[in-house]
Amino acid sequence: FVKTMLRLMQEKSELSVIYDQIGTPTWAHSLALWLWDIAMKPNVTGIYHWTDAGVASWYDFAIAIQELALEKGLLNKEIPILPIPAIAYPTPAKRPVFSLMDKSSAQSVSDVGNIYWRKQLSKMLDELM
Repeated sequence: FVKTMLRLMQEKSELSVIYDQIGTPTWAHSLALWLWDIAMKPNVTGIYHWTDAGVASWYDFAIAIQELALEKGLLNKEIPILPIPAIAYPTPAKRPVFSLMDKSSAQSVSDVGNIYWRKQLSKMLDELM
């Protein structure tokens, strides 16, 4: 999503992004750190939910991507990002409106802490640079 947004922000004069689907953006790097941590613990079994910390809509996420990318010099222009309802952007996959996960059990078996998604986005953009 981040790379697609960056590309579209360079190519388009404005974007429309869904505002009414809520979740937690999660950097693959933080998920990999958590998986590595529990892989080293042979007694940990079960099904766990892991995400970075915080809450955002796709719209919130797109706004943050543009703000941080402009700050870091990854984008050279700001474009309008318009909030739209999910019904205005039909997709083959039906997505839940509210997809936050209870990650308390994942937190209880790992020493890896959840970091706020916007901080993780900033680190991810630093790596892209």
